[in-house]
Amino acid sequence: MKSLTVKRLIAAALCIACTFAGVARAEQTELRIAKQYGLAYLQMMVLEDQKIVEKNAKAAGLGDLKVTWATFRSSDVMNDALLSGSVDFVCLGIPGIATIWAKTKGANEVKAASGFNFLPLQLNTRSPNIKSLRDLTEKDKIALPAVKVSMQAIVLQMAAAQTFGEANYTKLDGLTVSMAHPDAMATFLSGGGEINNHFTSPPFIQKEMEKPGITKVLNSVDVLGGPISFNVVAATSKFHGENPKLYAVFLKSLQEATDFINKDKRAAADIYIKVTKDKSPVEDILKIMNDPQTEYSLMPKNIMKMVDFMHKTGTIKIKPDSWKDLFFPNMHNLAGS
Repeated sequence: MKSLTVKRLIAAALCIACTFAGVARAEQTELRIAKQYGLAYLQMMVLEDQKIVEKNAKAAGLGDLKVTWATFRSSDVMNDALLSGSVDFVCLGIPGIATIWAKTKGANEVKAASGFNFLPLQLNTRSPNIKSLRDLTEKDKIALPAVKVSMQAIVLQMAAAQTFGEANYTKLDGLTVSMAHPDAMATFLSGGGEINNHFTSPPFIQKEMEKPGITKVLNSVDVLGGPISFNVVAATSKFHGENPKLYAVFLKSLQEATDFINKDKRAAADIYIKVTKDKSPVEDILKIMNDPQTEYSLMPKNIMKMVDFMHKTGTIKIKPDSWKDLFFPNMHNLAGS
């Protein structure tokens, strides 16, 4: 039902776009999309491999659309790229969208065009003496995508507040190091260097846990009390306003990629291995995709719990009244949270 509701909203957006596109100036002939590393970005990999956006653009009368792809390590880098105008759609964690929305409010606002997925985050350690956050010392280092602003960084702050008291939510920030997941995993598993903990996402969680001596310290679901949208897809208000037909084509394509994954996970897993050149057996990727905590859905969920924490701690200065403030109108009729 949720997927059907999203499809209806996308169809409505496409109809509106087709009605008004003729009176607007010509839309872009190139669409630039950015993603990050891991299974959290599988829809984007399906879009790229199957050329779904190009197909739908041609069907919508946009001709031979050129689609270019970029991969960044975290939301902070993506936000910079979006504001500079070098990309059109980006994948942001909740801290990323909350931060850039607050920063751009009243100007060329950045908002989410869609939800994306639900995946767990996990802090792994290779140190046998670390059983909980209380065991971390100043000699320990935690690799994550971006200090203070990534999903992992905010979950770590929330966990620190729960463990050490709200006033000490930044207690562990000094232990964090910004690293892309593949590089962090390689360093973490090497057994050398200062990185003895990695706060990561699928499939890196599972790959690390397969190695002897690697254990879990905490999981995001435990900290948050349930699943949360791991990512949203965002764009600027300028792009949204100047390219209504292209915007609707992308949303239609994103839903198509999401449906592709949920209908045939094995085929999607094959695409992941092909695009990323991952050496894992397809069965290992399928096992991760079938985890109950992993879901590919465009419905936003439980966003405000993290946003409220960010506002309370001063990470963002402007607090949205509801999750809808962070999203373009095409999402407002959904039962998000």
